[in-house]
Amino acid sequence: MDKRTKLIKDIVLTSILIAILFVQEQILSFLPNIQLTVLLIVLFSKTVGFKKTTIIVVIHTLLDSIFMGSFSIVYFIPMLLGWLTIPVLLNTIFKKIESPIYLSLIGGLCALIYTLFFGIANTLVTKSNLILYLIADIPFTILLIVSSIISIIWLYQPLYILMNKYNNQ
Repeated sequence: MDKRTKLIKDIVLTSILIAILFVQEQILSFLPNIQLTVLLIVLFSKTVGFKKTTIIVVIHTLLDSIFMGSFSIVYFIPMLLGWLTIPVLLNTIFKKIESPIYLSLIGGLCALIYTLFFGIANTLVTKSNLILYLIADIPFTILLIVSSIISIIWLYQPLYILMNKYNNQ
């Protein structure tokens, strides 16, 4: 495969992965904090690498912020940092982790980190007490963590096989 063909394939794949990430989040938006975002970012981190996953996360966060009508640097940056913890951790400290069980625990940790980043931003904007906000957010944080862990345990391995099959073609 020549360089130009590989570049086109990479652009198309990245675009498709951005679309999948964005659309699944919008489809599941009626359910509070139940989504496949953590699973997909974990999957992308392990299959397409840090650089492409970072591009996917940045564009997804930008689209999500614009689409939800909440584009503000105050929210955009914490969301971006929260989602970027996944590819950063999975391509550095936890690079050798391949087990869906361990990946699900890392995904749960990243979901918690995401909610903390977002909580800090939210309390700065609303000028509310961070501790009270975090206490009030416990049920939603638990939902995000549990949905992330379960989705990774159930879906990571089959999706990983599918992604590798595509990447090897």
